[in-house]
Amino acid sequence: MGESEKLFCPQCEEPVRHMPPRIWATGTDRPAYSHRDGEPLCPVRTGTGHRPADPFTRSPAE
Repeated sequence: MGESEKLFCPQCEEPVRHMPPRIWATGTDRPAYSHRDGEPLCPVRTGTGHRPADPFTRSPAE
């Protein structure tokens, strides 16, 4: 990832860090990303239930 790119949560558009959430109580694999406060990314609906969103990148100029 270049310096001009940052990661964001696609649901709330808040910055994301490449660090697992500090608390993960579900029976699934711990996500690789979290919000900056350590909480999981916002949930998204899938065919098998809800899961944390995947972050997206964009340049600061957008």
